[in-house]
Amino acid sequence: MGFAKAHTYPGQPELLADDRAGTESIPSAVHSELFESFSDVPAAWNEICRQDDLAMDARVLDVFQRTLADQCRCWGVIVYDAQGTAIGCAALCLFQTELIDSKNDLVIRWRERLRQVFPQLGRMPVLFCGLPVPSGASHLRVKEGISPEEVVAETDRVMQGLARKLGAYLTVFKELDDASPLTDVLLRRGYVRGPIPPMHLLDVSFASFAKYCDALKSRYRAQVQRSQKKLAAEGFEALHGRGAMFLTEHFDDRAHQLYKAEKAEQKLELMPAAFFREMAIALGDEVSLTMIRRAGHICAFTFAITRGDTHYNMYCGLDYALNSEGDLYFNLSYRDMDQAFRAGAASLHLGQTSDAFKSRLGTRTEKLWFYARLQPSAANRFLRLFAPVAFPKATEVEPHDVFATKHQNTKSECEV
Repeated sequence: MGFAKAHTYPGQPELLADDRAGTESIPSAVHSELFESFSDVPAAWNEICRQDDLAMDARVLDVFQRTLADQCRCWGVIVYDAQGTAIGCAALCLFQTELIDSKNDLVIRWRERLRQVFPQLGRMPVLFCGLPVPSGASHLRVKEGISPEEVVAETDRVMQGLARKLGAYLTVFKELDDASPLTDVLLRRGYVRGPIPPMHLLDVSFASFAKYCDALKSRYRAQVQRSQKKLAAEGFEALHGRGAMFLTEHFDDRAHQLYKAEKAEQKLELMPAAFFREMAIALGDEVSLTMIRRAGHICAFTFAITRGDTHYNMYCGLDYALNSEGDLYFNLSYRDMDQAFRAGAASLHLGQTSDAFKSRLGTRTEKLWFYARLQPSAANRFLRLFAPVAFPKATEVEPHDVFATKHQNTKSECEV
């Protein structure tokens, strides 16, 4: 199924006929434009999104869209006021979610056998405002000084029309924090809230990981040192580099196989090897690759992006058969942190899993939420009723006071 490159709403009755039915009214002058490719979004997109806004960087979204075209469909939306001024934008993605998600070999075998006859068994298309990846940020932006009400309402209207056209009964706005101004708007529009595993943030800055270790309390520093000694004793080495040339040279098929075997709990997507390489081409030295090798063979890696003073630890791969020999996961994190600090990072986004380990690094957690709505309305009432069961609470993470002295999120105060 195809759409034209861009659509303006209202004025496309064949696509979104009657899509305002059942929703609160919004001024008819508010309209939007839908783009099939993020490479085609106009300059208005960048007028709304800040330059340091990685989640809404059109180059990042374009790489995601092109390299995962066989797994999902994406659109960009720009919302305009009556004068034609852009007041908001959003990134949308249609993705097949797995309802029969299990690591049990017997379940997997029966699922795959049944899918030879019923290919869509246990799969449901979901239309996200956002990408089906853990980014720690929403993918809807409202221009400064503009009420989010109209932008959310228009984006939701477009999503409901697309969802009906594409057979997606569930629409989701994802990864909003407690302070998001979108929360109340979405609840008023009938969305049901559910938790996402919290994001781990380390809001300190040091000249290097060694300086970070010097600032730790002795028992936390001893844990790090034991792992580091173990890595060296077992013959492992670490290697780090930035940019397209380094990543193209070192991110080989073995690295991608390690990524595919990585045991992330919330993995919906499977990034192809081209995603990693093309992201490095698009973002240059903002992209880094940290590796642990032995005898020339890669055993673990972290793919990360550093933009300004913010570092995003995004994807990793690990040979779990070797992990215990050299505490590979721990040491991989330490090496990635070292490169982040050396690049000037004052805020490290360390992901949404491995809670106990990351808490011992001194992270704080930021609660994140998704907002879901089912069609028809009767199904959504059912979802609301059973939300406490369908969306269980996220695990509470115990914080650790790891530093010998207080550190704040400013480089001048906490750099050692």
